[in-house]
Amino acid sequence: MGVRLFVGLLLVVLMPRLAVAADCLAVRQGDVALVAAAGCSDLRLMSRKRIDARPNVAVAATWVEFAQPSGPGEWRYNDWVHAQLATLNFDRPIALAPDLTSEDRFTLVSLYRSDRLISARAARRVCCAPQADTIYGSVNVDSARWTLFSPDELVSLGAAADACWRQFADDGQRGEAFVRGWPLQRPWLDRDFEIRRIGHVMRELIGPVVVDPHPSKERTRRLFVAVLKDQARWSFGDRGATVDFGELLGYAAGPFFCKFANAELKAIAHPGAAIPP
Repeated sequence: MGVRLFVGLLLVVLMPRLAVAADCLAVRQGDVALVAAAGCSDLRLMSRKRIDARPNVAVAATWVEFAQPSGPGEWRYNDWVHAQLATLNFDRPIALAPDLTSEDRFTLVSLYRSDRLISARAARRVCCAPQADTIYGSVNVDSARWTLFSPDELVSLGAAADACWRQFADDGQRGEAFVRGWPLQRPWLDRDFEIRRIGHVMRELIGPVVVDPHPSKERTRRLFVAVLKDQARWSFGDRGATVDFGELLGYAAGPFFCKFANAELKAIAHPGAAIPP
């Protein structure tokens, strides 16, 4: 045991990019399964449901956690997922008319881990007042420290903003409406993301919902800054990254996700940054 531990530590020092790197979840038709990969063996798949005889009430969760967290990053990830679960009503009373539905389902849909990063993404389906919606949220934890991983440590946020705006503008079905609703003043610069506001600042998004309904170049700048600086809207994997921009054109048009393959991440990454992280 001592020899294996020593060899493992030696490999981490000599070949840090080969230590642990894996996408640990597979999701097919709503079913979640752990991937049989070396970097995922210390995770356990968990689930819980509310016990309620009423057919119009459903509260459930499916997630993974570290069975025996061995470092600050794993402890922080476990704390995050347990905090999400604490917001579900598994055992408190729910007063509901027979003709109404109450549904709250939390599902972890991805978990990537490497020697640098633990990145997890969850989907929460809430129904039905006034309509069903799916809210996405992520966490990115430094594997070795009790800190969150900031995306600007990896990529140029100005370049990411340009790429995401163009990706949305080129959407075959929603592109024209996006350009009208989210006009661009000029190409983005990294210094656009360095602004520090003093005092109360209005949130640009509440979940997937845009707060300010009035199109303007200033609104575009504010929202892109808010989204891309927020680690909880980024999720990373072995093949790339996804950024959740919410319902930029309203509920009916659906959510906007900016997706980067690894080659596209490399194009906007800081010099020397490892992709995937």
